[in-house]
Amino acid sequence: MFFGRHLGVTRRFLPFLLLCLFARPVWAQDLTIVTEEFPPYNYLENGEIKGLSSDVVKAVLGQAGLNARFQFLPWARAYLTAQNRKNTLIFSIGRIPEREELFEWIGVIAPYNTSLYKLANRTDITVKELDDAKGYTIGVSVEDLIYQYLKSKKFTNLEVVGQDVLNIRKLALGRLDLIAFDEASFQHRLVLEEMDPAQFEQVYRLEDISGSLYMALNKDSDPELIKALKQGLETIKETGIYGQILTSYRLLY
Repeated sequence: MFFGRHLGVTRRFLPFLLLCLFARPVWAQDLTIVTEEFPPYNYLENGEIKGLSSDVVKAVLGQAGLNARFQFLPWARAYLTAQNRKNTLIFSIGRIPEREELFEWIGVIAPYNTSLYKLANRTDITVKELDDAKGYTIGVSVEDLIYQYLKSKKFTNLEVVGQDVLNIRKLALGRLDLIAFDEASFQHRLVLEEMDPAQFEQVYRLEDISGSLYMALNKDSDPELIKALKQGLETIKETGIYGQILTSYRLLY
């Protein structure tokens, strides 16, 4: 697997720790960060914030000299909170036209690819182009990127759940024809659910929404906070910290 949890903590986080030591706080007010359980990008493990995107966000905070409270929420709640509360950051979020004017986009924090999956033994299901999938029931998660994208493409066959892992379980039980899922997260979830990957088959990549995940800020946030976050992200990319984090998770990008 490629999730990087077997690498030494010291080696992985030494650059980030050094940044924290020398960064000076520039923001006195509270910054709130909202996200969801979305392994391997962002998740809690024994009370510790982990994941590729989480590591990038923490490195940005360290570089910018910012303190923040992390809140793990259901995606729909996190999404609405970030839209309605000043100085609130959300990650990992996909950037699509429907969302463009809702946030101040700080920048790319992780690679991302998403696909449609079926049970491997369902030889009756064929998807060669996106419209082919309109003939099957598709499991999606409420208000997430995939749901919003398929809805914008006039899909009416969507079955919505509050937690994306429920779609994997429903697919395994034959209660759905297809599910739309992030590829890295799908493999990670199969391990956690103790399911055989051979039971499933990737049938179609959703190229329009594949590419990158972002961190984004409430549009009414303080301009100095926006500037500090953007500069922090730019700096960790220029200094190689961002690349080291990606490499430590061995994600293809």
